[in-house]
Amino acid sequence: MRHRLGPALVLGSALLLGSACQKSQAPAPEAPAPKPSAPTAPGPSYTLSFLEAASPSGCTWTRHESTGTRKPLATVDAACERLKLAWGPRGRQGLMMDRGNGELPPRAWQVDFESGQTTRLLLPELGHTDTVGFDEEGHVVALVSQLENLQRKMDSGREYLLHEGKRYLIPDAEGSPGLAHAYRHDAGQWKHLETVVSLFETDGAAGTQALATASRLTSSTVTPDADRLAESELVEGNEDAARLDAVVKDRGHTAYGMWVSMETQQGLLYAWEAAGELPTLMLPLRWEVNDKLVEPEQLALAPTSAVALRMRGHLLLVSAERSARVYDAKTKKRLAALEGVHGARFWPRQHTVTAATVP
Repeated sequence: MRHRLGPALVLGSALLLGSACQKSQAPAPEAPAPKPSAPTAPGPSYTLSFLEAASPSGCTWTRHESTGTRKPLATVDAACERLKLAWGPRGRQGLMMDRGNGELPPRAWQVDFESGQTTRLLLPELGHTDTVGFDEEGHVVALVSQLENLQRKMDSGREYLLHEGKRYLIPDAEGSPGLAHAYRHDAGQWKHLETVVSLFETDGAAGTQALATASRLTSSTVTPDADRLAESELVEGNEDAARLDAVVKDRGHTAYGMWVSMETQQGLLYAWEAAGELPTLMLPLRWEVNDKLVEPEQLALAPTSAVALRMRGHLLLVSAERSARVYDAKTKKRLAALEGVHGARFWPRQHTVTAATVP
């Protein structure tokens, strides 16, 4: 016997069903918005100076910012490998010098960083200009060596050089005697400042350093770069040298030399120093990472590359013949890789302006 539902029961069931449908159709509560990620700390900023080949010929002096911005400063008709640079004491001007070769005499250009104007400087006619730079007032100064067309005479058993009626006694020491002259460029003319007798080797610039004027220059094309790291030799039997030999089974070259260490704010950096007339830093490079000696990441330089190592704060700059790498020595991360550049170095601080030589 079938039982029929009463009207009240049917109505109650419908209300329950409708309520269930309304609940199923109600929108789901919104998920909480994700928390914004912490902003990435910007990388350390820096400014580089380097030379790069110009098209179709010549060389361009470039200022490079860590943001990637490049500002060409001057282009001259010279090979990048022969150019040396100097900065004015207030950071507004610079000098480019091509030391020339046997067939090409030295040449120099003055660069105004603000106007972008480049002016060719006619160097002193006497002797051979070895160095150009700036004095404290911002005047251009030339240091000149003279080893030819000198009158060499003897008096009372002492040899001397006679120049413009003045005698310059030759020191009793090894070397080729000659005269060193200093000139200041003023109103388009070279004004004579100083002359001394000196001894010269293959590099005439060493002889011109005997001039008192040389020590008063704020910047010149032979002044050492203040950012270059000082090296300490690791003699045979040194614990660090033995550790490096154990880690570096193959240096990638057979250049005779020794390991050297360099002090940085973030620990020691090691490199190979090849012996020769002038000791040359080269690969391998190693520094301490988690108690291990490792090569700077993504160095990607030929094992036979000669390098110059510079430190500015916790930034390490590795300069090779046509390449440069910038590292954050704190994190041991590579920040930049530059190719086709010569003589890369940090742009000098205005209050401690020094000069650079192209490696």
